[in-house]
Amino acid sequence: MRAACRCGNQRHYRAGDLALLFGGGRDPRSLRFRCSQCDRKPPTVAIIEVDLDRTGALTVWKPVAMPDGATAWTPERLKRG
Repeated sequence: MRAACRCGNQRHYRAGDLALLFGGGRDPRSLRFRCSQCDRKPPTVAIIEVDLDRTGALTVWKPVAMPDGATAWTPERLKRG
């Protein structure tokens, strides 16, 4: 899934990670995103399929549970097989 802002900032997320955090029956396009650079909302949300043979490496943000119970998002590089 890609969330893209009008300022040009964009982030990619795995739909499965979002389903685990926010519930599997929820449409990912209904989630509220906010741009980390210009603080605008809502960005354009698109469901995409990534073909790593064509894109090479892609940065995807994944959730990490913190000791205090909060969720932090960290970048992870997806690479070909």
